[in-house]
Amino acid sequence: MPHLVADAGLLDFNGTFFAELIAFILMIILLGKYAYPRIIRMAEAREKQIEAGVRAAQESEQRLAHVQEQVAKTLDEAKEQAREIVARAHREATAEAEEVRIKGRTDAEAVVQQAQTEIRAERDRAMQDLRSQLANLVVEATSIVVAQTLDGKAHQRLIDDALTRVEAGNGAGRDA
Repeated sequence: MPHLVADAGLLDFNGTFFAELIAFILMIILLGKYAYPRIIRMAEAREKQIEAGVRAAQESEQRLAHVQEQVAKTLDEAKEQAREIVARAHREATAEAEEVRIKGRTDAEAVVQQAQTEIRAERDRAMQDLRSQLANLVVEATSIVVAQTLDGKAHQRLIDDALTRVEAGNGAGRDA
């Protein structure tokens, strides 16, 4: 057998070579006519599906970026509105506090005015009472003086009596 192997070369054309060549050509023709078109259609369909998926992913990313921008804008607007609400509430609270303070001061001034008016009226009444009592005492003292003869001792006694009555009347007026 060694001499048979040695005789066969790589470029020797024999019957198997032509049979393999024909089988190979038939296989390429059959594959080209039946199998390759299906494989190519499937590959193209797969490629189109992948491209559609890539486009959908890009569109989704664009929509996501747009939505994120809108969310950021909405958050900024909400923060600004919150700041405005807080500022407005602060202004209103300050204004209300000022109104309450002014009303309290006005009410206090009115109470003070009313108290001063009442004090003046009470003082005026006390003065009228005191004048009335003094007038009564003067009239009484005069009637007593006129009815009696005046000498030094009687005059002193009448003055002391009048003073005692005045003091007694003032003490009674203070207790009431």
